[in-house]
Amino acid sequence: MSAYIDREQTQAKHFILRGYLQELAFKVLHGWDIAYIDGFSGPWHSQTDDFSDTSFMIAIKVLKDAQAKVADQSGVRRQIKCFFSEKDATAYEQMAAAVAPFSSLDEDFRIRTFRGEFVNAVDEIQSFVGQSFPLIFIDPTGWTEYPFTKIAPLFASRKCEVLINFMYGHISRFLTHPDEKIIASLDPILGGPGWQRRLDPNIRPGPAVEKLFRETLKAAGRFAYVVSTKIDKSTQNRPHFFIAYATKDRSGLKAFREIEYRALREHARARSAAMTRKRETSSGTGELFAEFDADYREASIDDIVEEHKQLARNRLLNLLQDSGRLPFRGVVDALMQEFMLRETNVKDVCVELAREGKIKNTWGDRNRKPVGACP
Repeated sequence: MSAYIDREQTQAKHFILRGYLQELAFKVLHGWDIAYIDGFSGPWHSQTDDFSDTSFMIAIKVLKDAQAKVADQSGVRRQIKCFFSEKDATAYEQMAAAVAPFSSLDEDFRIRTFRGEFVNAVDEIQSFVGQSFPLIFIDPTGWTEYPFTKIAPLFASRKCEVLINFMYGHISRFLTHPDEKIIASLDPILGGPGWQRRLDPNIRPGPAVEKLFRETLKAAGRFAYVVSTKIDKSTQNRPHFFIAYATKDRSGLKAFREIEYRALREHARARSAAMTRKRETSSGTGELFAEFDADYREASIDDIVEEHKQLARNRLLNLLQDSGRLPFRGVVDALMQEFMLRETNVKDVCVELAREGKIKNTWGDRNRKPVGACP
C-alpha cells in the first residue's frame, strides 16, 4: 500500500483495527446497537485525500458496511454511533469536516465530534453511548492522556471491548530514568505510585512493564481477558508498540487471536519490503532476493507460533498435573491468554500430547481435535 510507505507500523495497527471491527461488528449488530469511541482521532500523517488511511475513516466504512449487511440479512437496522475526540485544533477541523457527511439520522448512523482532552469527554461519551455496545479505540502519542482512574467509567458496561496502543518504544526508555516526575507520569496506567516494585522480577524490565500495563487495564475495566500484540519497527527487529486488547467475552478473545495472526503475517511482508527499500537506498542496487526475504519473514511468524505451542505444551501439562482434568474451554482460555495462539493451535497441542501418551484422548479419533474436556 503506497499510503503506508515508511508507516508500516501504522499499517499493521490499521489492519488489526479493520479486521477486529469487521469480525466483531457483524456479530454484535445482530443483537445490539454499537457505540464506537476513538479517543485520539487525528488525522496524523495521512497520505490520502479522503483520509482512508486514518482510524476514523476505517471505522466509519467498516461499521457502515456491517450495518448494511446485517440489515439485509435480518431486516433490522441497528443504530451505530461514533464518537471522535481530538485535542489538536488543526487535526480536529480536518477530522470533523471529513466525517460530517457520513452522519445520518435517517440511516441510524450518528457521529459526534469533540475537541479537547479525551479525559474531559468521559461524561459526554457515557451519555452518548447509552445502552449501546461500546467499542473503544485509544491510540495516543504518549501515555499521560488516558489515566485509567478517569476513563474507567467507559469500561463499566456489561459488554465492552477496548483496543489500546501501548507506546512501548517510548515507555521502555524511561523505566529506570532518574527523574521522579517521569516515573510518576506512568502511575496512571500502571496502577499508581510504586509501580516499579510491582514489576515481575522474573522477566526483563521492558516486557515486565508491558505485562503490568495489561494487568492494570484488566483490573480497571474488570475485563475477563487482556492480551497484546507486538508490532515491530519497520526496519529494526525491536518493538515499536503493543496493541493491547481487552474484552469481557471469550468469543472476542478467539476472534482477536485470529486477526492478530493475519496481521502479523501482513506486517512481516511489509517490513520485508521496507528493509529492501532501505538496502536499495544504501547500496544503489536492486534486491535480487526480496521475494525470498518476504516469504522467509512471513514464515518466521509461524516459527513463533510453533515456539509458543511448545511452551503451551509444558504449561498444559502443569495445569493438568495441578487439576487432573480441565474442560477444553478452560484450556483454550488459559493458553490463548498466555501465548500467541489461536484456538486451532491449542487443539493441535492437545492432539500431539495425546498421540505421545502424555494426556488421555477422550474425544475419539486420534486425528480429531478436542471440543470437550482435556484430561
